[in-house]
Amino acid sequence: MDSTIIMYSWIFMALFIFLMLGMGWVGMRRTKTPEDFATARSSYGPFVIALVIAAGISSGSTFMGMPGLAYSLGTPSLWYPLLYPIATVIGMLFVAKVIKRYGDQFGTRTIPEFIGERFNSDFLRLCLTVISILLIFYVVSQFVAAATMFQTMMGINYSTGLIITGVVLAIYVFMGGSHSDIITDAIQGFLMVIIASVVFVSFLSSFGVSGGFSDMLNTISQERPEGGFNQLFLAGDNTYGSLWLVGLLFIAHLPFAVLPHLGNKFMAVKSGKDLKKLIMYCTIIATILPLMALGGMLGIAVVGADAGISPDQIIPVLFSELFPPIIAAFFAVAVLSAIMSTSDGLIVSLTQLLANDLYRKSIVPRINITKETAERNEMLISRYSTFIVIIAAVLIAWSPPEYLAVSMWIGIGGIMAATAGPLVVGALWKRATKTAAISSLIAGTVSYWIIYLPFGFNFDNPFGASGLGVLIGMSTMYVVTIFTSQKTNNPYSKEKSVKTV
Repeated sequence: MDSTIIMYSWIFMALFIFLMLGMGWVGMRRTKTPEDFATARSSYGPFVIALVIAAGISSGSTFMGMPGLAYSLGTPSLWYPLLYPIATVIGMLFVAKVIKRYGDQFGTRTIPEFIGERFNSDFLRLCLTVISILLIFYVVSQFVAAATMFQTMMGINYSTGLIITGVVLAIYVFMGGSHSDIITDAIQGFLMVIIASVVFVSFLSSFGVSGGFSDMLNTISQERPEGGFNQLFLAGDNTYGSLWLVGLLFIAHLPFAVLPHLGNKFMAVKSGKDLKKLIMYCTIIATILPLMALGGMLGIAVVGADAGISPDQIIPVLFSELFPPIIAAFFAVAVLSAIMSTSDGLIVSLTQLLANDLYRKSIVPRINITKETAERNEMLISRYSTFIVIIAAVLIAWSPPEYLAVSMWIGIGGIMAATAGPLVVGALWKRATKTAAISSLIAGTVSYWIIYLPFGFNFDNPFGASGLGVLIGMSTMYVVTIFTSQKTNNPYSKEKSVKTV
Protein backbone atom coordinates (compact mmCIF):
# COMPACT_ATOMS: atom_id res chain seq x y z
CA MET A 1 0.00 0.00 0.00
CA ASP A 2 1.24 3.49 -0.88
CA SER A 3 2.92 5.23 2.07
CA THR A 4 0.85 8.38 1.51
CA ILE A 5 -2.37 6.38 1.85
CA ILE A 6 -1.05 4.82 5.05
CA MET A 7 -0.24 8.26 6.47
CA TYR A 8 -3.68 9.70 5.67
CA SER A 9 -5.36 6.53 6.94
CA TRP A 10 -3.71 7.01 10.34
CA ILE A 11 -4.77 10.65 10.44
CA PHE A 12 -8.39 9.85 9.63
CA MET A 13 -8.32 6.88 11.98
CA ALA A 14 -7.15 9.07 14.85
CA LEU A 15 -9.98 11.55 14.12
CA PHE A 16 -12.49 8.71 13.86
CA ILE A 17 -11.42 7.15 17.17
CA PHE A 18 -11.49 10.56 18.87
CA LEU A 19 -15.04 11.14 17.56
CA MET A 20 -16.23 7.70 18.71
CA LEU A 21 -14.76 8.16 22.17
CA GLY A 22 -16.36 11.61 22.38
CA MET A 23 -19.74 10.14 21.47
CA GLY A 24 -19.10 7.42 24.04
CA TRP A 25 -18.70 10.14 26.68
CA VAL A 26 -22.00 11.70 25.55
CA GLY A 27 -23.61 8.29 25.87
CA MET A 28 -22.18 7.90 29.36
CA ARG A 29 -23.75 11.22 30.40
CA ARG A 30 -27.14 9.88 29.27
CA THR A 31 -26.76 6.52 30.99
CA LYS A 32 -28.17 6.68 34.49
CA THR A 33 -29.77 3.25 34.97
CA PRO A 34 -29.27 -0.35 33.79
CA GLU A 35 -32.25 0.12 31.45
CA ASP A 36 -30.51 3.11 29.86
CA PHE A 37 -27.46 0.93 29.26
CA ALA A 38 -29.57 -1.93 27.85
CA THR A 39 -32.09 -0.13 25.60
CA ALA A 40 -31.96 3.72 25.73
CA ARG A 41 -35.73 3.36 25.76
CA SER A 42 -37.86 5.99 23.91
CA SER A 43 -34.91 8.37 23.48
CA TYR A 44 -34.42 8.92 19.73
CA GLY A 45 -36.33 9.88 16.60
CA PRO A 46 -37.18 7.52 13.72
CA PHE A 47 -34.50 8.76 11.30
CA VAL A 48 -31.71 8.27 13.83
CA ILE A 49 -32.89 4.75 14.71
CA ALA A 50 -33.32 3.96 10.99
CA LEU A 51 -29.67 4.87 10.42
CA VAL A 52 -28.70 2.72 13.39
CA ILE A 53 -30.73 -0.33 12.31
CA ALA A 54 -29.62 -0.07 8.67
CA ALA A 55 -26.01 0.31 9.77
CA GLY A 56 -26.39 -2.69 12.09
CA ILE A 57 -27.85 -4.80 9.28
CA SER A 58 -25.14 -3.70 6.83
CA SER A 59 -22.08 -4.74 8.76
CA GLY A 60 -18.52 -5.53 7.79
CA SER A 61 -20.05 -8.39 5.84
CA THR A 62 -21.89 -5.95 3.55
CA PHE A 63 -18.97 -3.56 3.18
CA MET A 64 -16.17 -6.11 2.81
CA GLY A 65 -17.61 -9.63 2.74
CA MET A 66 -20.18 -9.15 -0.03
CA PRO A 67 -17.79 -7.26 -2.32
CA GLY A 68 -15.34 -10.08 -1.59
CA LEU A 69 -17.89 -12.67 -2.69
CA ALA A 70 -18.68 -10.64 -5.82
CA TYR A 71 -14.98 -10.35 -6.62
CA SER A 72 -14.48 -14.07 -6.10
CA LEU A 73 -17.69 -15.52 -7.57
CA GLY A 74 -19.07 -12.83 -9.86
CA THR A 75 -22.69 -11.95 -10.65
CA PRO A 76 -24.49 -14.91 -8.96
CA SER A 77 -23.32 -13.66 -5.55
CA LEU A 78 -25.29 -10.43 -6.11
CA TRP A 79 -28.45 -12.31 -5.12
CA TYR A 80 -27.31 -11.81 -1.54
CA PRO A 81 -27.23 -7.96 -1.45
CA LEU A 82 -30.32 -7.83 -3.68
CA LEU A 83 -32.55 -10.00 -1.49
CA TYR A 84 -31.46 -9.59 2.12
CA PRO A 85 -32.63 -5.96 2.62
CA ILE A 86 -36.06 -6.84 1.15
CA ALA A 87 -36.49 -9.86 3.42
CA THR A 88 -35.23 -7.94 6.46
CA VAL A 89 -37.69 -5.06 5.97
CA ILE A 90 -40.58 -7.50 5.43
CA GLY A 91 -39.72 -9.20 8.71
CA MET A 92 -39.52 -5.80 10.38
CA LEU A 93 -43.05 -5.00 9.26
CA PHE A 94 -44.28 -8.08 11.13
CA VAL A 95 -42.62 -7.55 14.47
CA ALA A 96 -41.55 -3.94 15.08
CA LYS A 97 -44.89 -2.74 16.44
CA VAL A 98 -45.29 -5.70 18.79
CA ILE A 99 -41.75 -5.43 20.20
CA LYS A 100 -42.11 -1.68 20.78
CA ARG A 101 -45.58 -1.92 22.35
CA TYR A 102 -44.74 -4.91 24.53
CA GLY A 103 -41.41 -3.44 25.57
CA ASP A 104 -42.95 -0.14 26.65
CA GLN A 105 -45.77 -1.82 28.56
CA PHE A 106 -43.81 -4.51 30.34
CA GLY A 107 -40.32 -3.04 30.41
CA THR A 108 -38.69 -5.84 28.42
CA ARG A 109 -35.11 -5.03 27.43
CA THR A 110 -33.95 -7.92 25.23
CA ILE A 111 -35.40 -10.24 22.61
CA PRO A 112 -35.08 -13.34 24.87
CA GLU A 113 -36.90 -11.45 27.64
CA PHE A 114 -39.58 -10.29 25.19
CA ILE A 115 -40.28 -13.85 24.03
CA GLY A 116 -40.22 -15.14 27.61
CA GLU A 117 -42.79 -12.54 28.65
CA ARG A 118 -44.86 -12.95 25.49
CA PHE A 119 -45.39 -16.65 26.24
CA ASN A 120 -45.00 -16.45 30.02
CA SER A 121 -42.10 -18.93 29.89
CA ASP A 122 -38.78 -18.76 31.72
CA PHE A 123 -37.74 -21.84 29.76
CA LEU A 124 -38.05 -19.99 26.44
CA ARG A 125 -36.17 -16.98 27.79
CA LEU A 126 -33.30 -19.10 29.10
CA CYS A 127 -33.09 -21.22 25.96
CA LEU A 128 -32.93 -18.14 23.75
CA THR A 129 -30.36 -16.60 26.07
CA VAL A 130 -28.11 -19.61 25.59
CA ILE A 131 -28.73 -19.75 21.83
CA SER A 132 -28.03 -16.02 21.51
CA ILE A 133 -24.46 -16.61 22.69
CA LEU A 134 -23.92 -17.69 19.07
CA LEU A 135 -23.82 -13.96 18.28
CA ILE A 136 -20.15 -14.17 19.22
CA PHE A 137 -19.53 -15.54 15.70
CA TYR A 138 -21.09 -12.37 14.31
CA VAL A 139 -18.78 -10.27 16.52
CA VAL A 140 -15.81 -12.30 15.32
CA SER A 141 -16.64 -11.59 11.67
CA GLN A 142 -16.67 -7.84 12.40
CA PHE A 143 -13.32 -8.02 14.20
CA VAL A 144 -11.82 -9.92 11.27
CA ALA A 145 -13.08 -7.25 8.85
CA ALA A 146 -11.68 -4.45 10.99
CA ALA A 147 -8.29 -6.13 11.38
CA THR A 148 -8.15 -6.79 7.63
CA MET A 149 -8.81 -3.11 6.96
CA PHE A 150 -6.05 -2.10 9.38
CA GLN A 151 -3.70 -4.55 7.71
CA THR A 152 -4.49 -3.46 4.15
CA MET A 153 -4.78 0.30 4.52
CA MET A 154 -2.56 1.12 7.48
CA GLY A 155 0.40 -1.20 7.11
CA ILE A 156 0.13 -2.99 10.46
CA ASN A 157 -0.18 -6.71 11.05
CA TYR A 158 -3.50 -8.44 11.45
CA SER A 159 -3.18 -9.24 15.16
CA THR A 160 -2.35 -5.61 16.03
CA GLY A 161 -5.43 -4.50 14.11
CA LEU A 162 -7.53 -6.91 16.18
CA ILE A 163 -6.21 -5.47 19.42
CA ILE A 164 -6.80 -1.84 18.35
CA THR A 165 -10.37 -2.70 17.34
CA GLY A 166 -11.04 -4.38 20.66
CA VAL A 167 -9.60 -1.55 22.74
CA VAL A 168 -11.57 1.22 20.98
CA LEU A 169 -14.85 -0.70 21.19
CA ALA A 170 -14.25 -1.64 24.82
CA ILE A 171 -13.80 1.97 25.88
CA TYR A 172 -16.87 3.58 24.35
CA VAL A 173 -19.24 0.64 24.87
CA PHE A 174 -18.12 0.42 28.53
CA MET A 175 -18.92 4.10 29.00
CA GLY A 176 -22.39 4.44 27.52
CA GLY A 177 -23.88 1.10 26.46
CA SER A 178 -26.91 1.53 24.18
CA HIS A 179 -26.71 5.33 24.14
CA SER A 180 -23.11 5.19 22.93
CA ASP A 181 -24.06 2.45 20.48
CA ILE A 182 -26.93 4.49 18.99
CA ILE A 183 -25.14 7.85 18.82
CA THR A 184 -22.01 6.44 17.20
CA ASP A 185 -23.95 4.14 14.86
CA ALA A 186 -26.05 7.03 13.55
CA ILE A 187 -22.86 8.85 12.55
CA GLN A 188 -21.36 5.69 11.13
CA GLY A 189 -24.57 4.94 9.21
CA PHE A 190 -24.42 8.35 7.56
CA LEU A 191 -20.82 7.71 6.46
CA MET A 192 -21.86 4.31 5.13
CA VAL A 193 -24.57 5.85 2.95
CA ILE A 194 -21.96 8.18 1.44
CA ILE A 195 -19.46 5.42 0.69
CA ALA A 196 -22.07 3.04 -0.77
CA SER A 197 -23.36 5.82 -3.02
CA VAL A 198 -19.83 6.55 -4.23
CA VAL A 199 -19.25 2.88 -5.06
CA PHE A 200 -22.57 2.70 -6.92
CA VAL A 201 -21.79 5.79 -9.00
CA SER A 202 -18.26 4.49 -9.67
CA PHE A 203 -19.70 1.23 -10.98
CA LEU A 204 -22.33 2.90 -13.18
CA SER A 205 -19.69 5.22 -14.63
CA SER A 206 -17.19 2.33 -14.95
CA PHE A 207 -14.71 4.55 -13.15
CA GLY A 208 -11.15 3.34 -13.64
CA VAL A 209 -11.97 1.22 -16.71
CA SER A 210 -10.97 2.50 -20.12
CA GLY A 211 -13.66 2.13 -22.76
CA GLY A 212 -16.82 2.67 -20.74
CA PHE A 213 -19.55 0.52 -19.23
CA SER A 214 -19.78 -2.11 -21.98
CA ASP A 215 -16.02 -2.69 -21.88
CA MET A 216 -16.23 -3.10 -18.10
CA LEU A 217 -18.87 -5.81 -18.51
CA ASN A 218 -16.78 -7.55 -21.17
CA THR A 219 -13.71 -7.44 -18.94
CA ILE A 220 -15.66 -8.94 -16.04
CA SER A 221 -16.91 -11.76 -18.31
CA GLN A 222 -13.37 -12.45 -19.52
CA GLU A 223 -11.85 -12.39 -16.02
CA ARG A 224 -14.71 -14.36 -14.43
CA PRO A 225 -16.38 -16.36 -17.24
CA GLU A 226 -18.41 -18.36 -14.72
CA GLY A 227 -19.62 -15.17 -13.04
CA GLY A 228 -20.29 -12.67 -15.81
CA PHE A 229 -23.48 -10.63 -15.99
CA ASN A 230 -25.03 -13.26 -18.28
CA GLN A 231 -24.88 -15.80 -15.42
CA LEU A 232 -27.69 -15.75 -12.86
CA PHE A 233 -26.61 -18.88 -11.00
CA LEU A 234 -23.31 -20.60 -10.27
CA ALA A 235 -23.52 -24.23 -11.31
CA GLY A 236 -22.81 -26.65 -8.47
CA ASP A 237 -22.61 -23.94 -5.80
CA ASN A 238 -24.46 -24.69 -2.55
CA THR A 239 -25.62 -21.09 -2.10
CA TYR A 240 -26.08 -19.61 -5.57
CA GLY A 241 -26.50 -22.78 -7.63
CA SER A 242 -30.25 -22.60 -8.24
CA LEU A 243 -33.41 -20.58 -7.67
CA TRP A 244 -34.53 -22.68 -4.69
CA LEU A 245 -31.19 -22.13 -2.92
CA VAL A 246 -31.45 -18.39 -3.50
CA GLY A 247 -35.03 -18.59 -2.18
CA LEU A 248 -33.72 -20.15 1.04
CA LEU A 249 -31.30 -17.22 1.39
CA PHE A 250 -34.31 -14.88 1.21
CA ILE A 251 -36.32 -16.88 3.76
CA ALA A 252 -33.34 -17.04 6.12
CA HIS A 253 -33.33 -13.24 6.37
CA LEU A 254 -37.01 -12.78 7.26
CA PRO A 255 -36.27 -12.85 11.04
CA PHE A 256 -33.01 -10.90 10.65
CA ALA A 257 -34.36 -7.60 12.03
CA VAL A 258 -35.18 -9.25 15.36
CA LEU A 259 -31.71 -10.50 16.12
CA PRO A 260 -30.92 -9.34 19.68
CA HIS A 261 -28.69 -6.43 18.62
CA LEU A 262 -31.32 -5.10 16.17
CA GLY A 263 -34.65 -5.97 17.77
CA ASN A 264 -33.88 -3.95 20.89
CA LYS A 265 -33.46 -0.81 18.75
CA PHE A 266 -37.24 -0.65 18.26
CA MET A 267 -37.48 0.06 21.99
CA ALA A 268 -35.24 3.13 21.61
CA VAL A 269 -37.53 5.00 19.19
CA LYS A 270 -39.46 7.75 20.97
CA SER A 271 -42.99 6.59 20.15
CA GLY A 272 -44.84 3.72 18.56
CA LYS A 273 -46.38 6.34 16.26
CA ASP A 274 -42.92 6.80 14.70
CA LEU A 275 -42.63 3.18 13.53
CA LYS A 276 -44.08 3.82 10.05
CA LYS A 277 -41.51 6.54 9.44
CA LEU A 278 -38.81 4.32 10.92
CA ILE A 279 -39.57 1.46 8.53
CA MET A 280 -39.80 3.84 5.55
CA TYR A 281 -36.39 5.33 6.34
CA CYS A 282 -34.96 1.85 6.98
CA THR A 283 -36.21 0.65 3.59
CA ILE A 284 -34.46 3.49 1.78
CA ILE A 285 -31.17 3.29 3.67
CA ALA A 286 -31.03 -0.51 3.78
CA THR A 287 -31.48 -0.58 -0.01
CA ILE A 288 -28.59 1.83 -0.59
CA LEU A 289 -25.98 0.19 1.62
CA PRO A 290 -25.81 -3.26 -0.11
CA LEU A 291 -24.83 -1.49 -3.35
CA MET A 292 -21.33 -1.88 -1.90
CA ALA A 293 -21.27 -5.37 -3.47
CA LEU A 294 -20.91 -3.76 -6.89
CA GLY A 295 -17.46 -2.68 -5.75
CA GLY A 296 -16.41 -6.31 -6.00
CA MET A 297 -17.61 -6.47 -9.60
CA LEU A 298 -15.81 -3.24 -10.44
CA GLY A 299 -12.73 -4.65 -8.73
CA ILE A 300 -12.64 -7.56 -11.19
CA ALA A 301 -12.30 -5.08 -14.06
CA VAL A 302 -9.97 -2.60 -12.34
CA VAL A 303 -7.71 -4.78 -10.19
CA GLY A 304 -8.01 -8.05 -12.08
CA ALA A 305 -9.29 -11.45 -10.98
CA ASP A 306 -5.82 -12.80 -10.23
CA ALA A 307 -4.33 -9.94 -8.25
CA GLY A 308 -3.08 -12.22 -5.49
CA ILE A 309 -5.21 -10.65 -2.74
CA SER A 310 -7.74 -12.05 -0.29
CA PRO A 311 -11.30 -11.50 -1.62
CA ASP A 312 -12.21 -9.50 1.50
CA GLN A 313 -9.40 -7.02 0.68
CA ILE A 314 -10.88 -5.94 -2.64
CA ILE A 315 -12.59 -2.76 -1.38
CA PRO A 316 -9.52 -1.11 0.20
CA VAL A 317 -7.38 -2.20 -2.76
CA LEU A 318 -9.96 -0.80 -5.19
CA PHE A 319 -10.04 2.51 -3.33
CA SER A 320 -6.26 2.78 -3.55
CA GLU A 321 -6.44 2.16 -7.32
CA LEU A 322 -9.25 4.62 -8.08
CA PHE A 323 -8.85 7.61 -5.79
CA PRO A 324 -6.16 10.04 -4.62
CA PRO A 325 -4.52 8.93 -1.35
CA ILE A 326 -6.43 11.33 0.90
CA ILE A 327 -9.82 10.25 -0.51
CA ALA A 328 -8.92 6.55 -0.52
CA ALA A 329 -7.92 6.84 3.13
CA PHE A 330 -11.16 8.62 4.07
CA PHE A 331 -13.24 5.96 2.31
CA ALA A 332 -11.30 3.23 4.10
CA VAL A 333 -12.17 4.77 7.46
CA ALA A 334 -15.81 4.98 6.34
CA VAL A 335 -15.71 1.23 5.68
CA LEU A 336 -14.25 0.73 9.14
CA SER A 337 -17.25 2.63 10.51
CA ALA A 338 -19.50 -0.03 8.97
CA ILE A 339 -17.67 -2.64 10.97
CA MET A 340 -17.81 -0.71 14.23
CA SER A 341 -21.52 0.03 13.77
CA THR A 342 -22.44 -3.63 14.08
CA SER A 343 -19.79 -4.65 16.58
CA ASP A 344 -20.88 -2.24 19.33
CA GLY A 345 -24.55 -3.26 19.15
CA LEU A 346 -23.60 -6.94 19.22
CA ILE A 347 -21.40 -6.42 22.24
CA VAL A 348 -24.15 -4.59 24.16
CA SER A 349 -26.59 -7.39 23.32
CA LEU A 350 -24.20 -10.06 24.53
CA THR A 351 -23.56 -8.21 27.80
CA GLN A 352 -27.33 -8.09 28.40
CA LEU A 353 -27.57 -11.86 28.13
CA LEU A 354 -25.58 -11.89 31.38
CA ALA A 355 -26.80 -8.71 33.06
CA ASN A 356 -30.49 -8.82 32.19
CA ASP A 357 -31.59 -12.28 31.07
CA LEU A 358 -29.53 -14.23 33.60
CA TYR A 359 -28.85 -11.90 36.54
CA ARG A 360 -31.89 -9.58 36.63
CA LYS A 361 -34.54 -12.05 35.44
CA SER A 362 -33.24 -15.35 36.86
CA ILE A 363 -31.02 -14.70 39.86
CA VAL A 364 -32.39 -11.52 41.50
CA PRO A 365 -35.94 -12.88 42.06
CA ARG A 366 -34.43 -15.85 43.91
CA ILE A 367 -32.19 -13.98 46.34
CA ASN A 368 -32.79 -11.51 49.14
CA ILE A 369 -31.37 -8.25 47.80
CA THR A 370 -32.48 -4.62 47.67
CA LYS A 371 -33.54 -2.99 44.42
CA GLU A 372 -30.68 -0.49 44.63
CA THR A 373 -28.07 -3.22 45.10
CA ALA A 374 -29.54 -5.28 42.27
CA GLU A 375 -29.42 -2.32 39.87
CA ARG A 376 -25.86 -1.47 40.88
CA ASN A 377 -24.76 -5.07 40.31
CA GLU A 378 -26.59 -5.17 36.99
CA MET A 379 -24.79 -2.06 35.79
CA LEU A 380 -21.44 -3.51 36.85
CA ILE A 381 -22.15 -6.77 35.02
CA SER A 382 -23.27 -4.83 31.92
CA ARG A 383 -20.11 -2.77 31.79
CA TYR A 384 -17.44 -5.28 32.81
CA SER A 385 -18.80 -8.16 30.74
CA THR A 386 -17.95 -5.93 27.76
CA PHE A 387 -14.33 -6.95 28.27
CA ILE A 388 -15.22 -10.65 28.46
CA VAL A 389 -17.07 -10.50 25.13
CA ILE A 390 -14.30 -8.55 23.38
CA ILE A 391 -11.49 -10.78 24.65
CA ALA A 392 -13.40 -13.89 23.52
CA ALA A 393 -13.98 -12.36 20.07
CA VAL A 394 -10.32 -11.39 19.63
CA LEU A 395 -9.15 -14.90 20.57
CA ILE A 396 -11.57 -16.60 18.17
CA ALA A 397 -10.75 -14.12 15.37
CA TRP A 398 -7.00 -14.67 15.69
CA SER A 399 -7.17 -17.08 12.71
CA PRO A 400 -9.43 -15.39 10.10
CA PRO A 401 -12.01 -17.36 8.04
CA GLU A 402 -11.99 -17.45 4.25
CA TYR A 403 -15.26 -15.55 3.72
CA LEU A 404 -16.69 -13.08 6.25
CA ALA A 405 -20.19 -13.09 4.76
CA VAL A 406 -20.44 -16.86 5.21
CA SER A 407 -18.65 -17.35 8.53
CA MET A 408 -20.86 -14.93 10.47
CA TRP A 409 -23.90 -17.02 9.53
CA ILE A 410 -22.60 -20.04 11.41
CA GLY A 411 -23.97 -18.41 14.55
CA ILE A 412 -26.83 -16.18 13.45
CA GLY A 413 -28.33 -18.87 11.25
CA GLY A 414 -29.02 -20.91 14.37
CA ILE A 415 -30.59 -17.91 16.13
CA MET A 416 -32.86 -17.20 13.15
CA ALA A 417 -34.05 -20.81 12.95
CA ALA A 418 -34.80 -20.82 16.69
CA THR A 419 -36.66 -17.50 16.86
CA ALA A 420 -38.62 -17.41 13.57
CA GLY A 421 -41.63 -19.28 14.96
CA PRO A 422 -41.97 -17.59 18.37
CA LEU A 423 -41.17 -14.12 17.00
CA VAL A 424 -42.64 -13.86 13.50
CA VAL A 425 -45.63 -16.18 13.89
CA GLY A 426 -46.08 -15.28 17.56
CA ALA A 427 -46.08 -11.56 16.80
CA LEU A 428 -48.73 -11.90 14.10
CA TRP A 429 -50.94 -14.49 15.74
CA LYS A 430 -52.35 -13.88 19.21
CA ARG A 431 -53.63 -17.44 19.29
CA ALA A 432 -50.05 -18.83 19.30
CA THR A 433 -49.34 -20.87 22.43
CA LYS A 434 -46.42 -21.43 24.75
CA THR A 435 -46.29 -25.13 23.84
CA ALA A 436 -46.09 -24.19 20.17
CA ALA A 437 -43.34 -21.64 20.83
CA ILE A 438 -41.22 -24.17 22.73
CA SER A 439 -41.81 -26.83 20.05
CA SER A 440 -40.91 -24.36 17.31
CA LEU A 441 -37.71 -23.27 19.04
CA ILE A 442 -36.58 -26.88 19.47
CA ALA A 443 -37.58 -27.93 15.93
CA GLY A 444 -35.92 -24.93 14.28
CA THR A 445 -32.71 -25.23 16.28
CA VAL A 446 -32.31 -29.00 15.91
CA SER A 447 -33.12 -28.97 12.19
CA TYR A 448 -30.61 -26.17 11.52
CA TRP A 449 -27.74 -27.96 13.22
CA ILE A 450 -28.58 -31.36 11.75
CA ILE A 451 -28.72 -29.87 8.26
CA TYR A 452 -25.60 -27.74 8.64
CA LEU A 453 -23.14 -29.61 10.85
CA PRO A 454 -20.84 -32.29 9.38
CA PHE A 455 -22.48 -35.05 11.41
CA GLY A 456 -25.77 -34.22 9.69
CA PHE A 457 -26.33 -33.77 5.96
CA ASN A 458 -23.11 -31.72 5.64
CA PHE A 459 -25.03 -29.04 3.77
CA ASP A 460 -22.21 -26.52 3.35
CA ASN A 461 -24.53 -23.51 3.17
CA PRO A 462 -25.49 -21.73 6.40
CA PHE A 463 -28.00 -19.54 4.52
CA GLY A 464 -29.81 -22.56 3.14
CA ALA A 465 -29.66 -24.42 6.44
CA SER A 466 -31.06 -21.37 8.21
CA GLY A 467 -33.79 -20.94 5.59
CA LEU A 468 -34.89 -24.55 6.03
CA GLY A 469 -34.72 -24.14 9.82
CA VAL A 470 -36.90 -21.01 9.61
CA LEU A 471 -39.50 -22.85 7.50
CA ILE A 472 -39.52 -25.85 9.84
CA GLY A 473 -39.75 -23.64 12.93
CA MET A 474 -42.62 -21.52 11.56
CA SER A 475 -44.50 -24.58 10.31
CA THR A 476 -44.11 -26.24 13.71
CA MET A 477 -45.40 -23.09 15.40
CA TYR A 478 -48.53 -23.12 13.25
CA VAL A 479 -49.30 -26.83 13.52
CA VAL A 480 -48.75 -27.13 17.27
CA THR A 481 -50.82 -24.00 17.91
CA ILE A 482 -53.74 -25.51 16.00
CA PHE A 483 -53.65 -28.58 18.25
CA THR A 484 -52.97 -26.86 21.58
CA SER A 485 -54.82 -23.53 21.52
CA GLN A 486 -58.22 -22.90 23.09
CA LYS A 487 -60.64 -20.05 22.58
CA THR A 488 -60.00 -18.87 26.12
CA ASN A 489 -56.25 -18.86 25.71
CA ASN A 490 -55.08 -15.28 25.13
CA PRO A 491 -51.32 -14.80 25.52
CA TYR A 492 -51.84 -11.02 25.60
CA SER A 493 -54.25 -11.18 28.54
CA LYS A 494 -51.71 -9.46 30.79
CA GLU A 495 -52.15 -6.29 28.75
CA LYS A 496 -55.60 -5.79 30.27
CA SER A 497 -54.17 -5.57 33.76
CA VAL A 498 -51.52 -3.14 32.60
CA LYS A 499 -54.09 -0.79 31.10
CA THR A 500 -56.03 -0.66 34.35
CA VAL A 501 -53.05 0.38 36.44
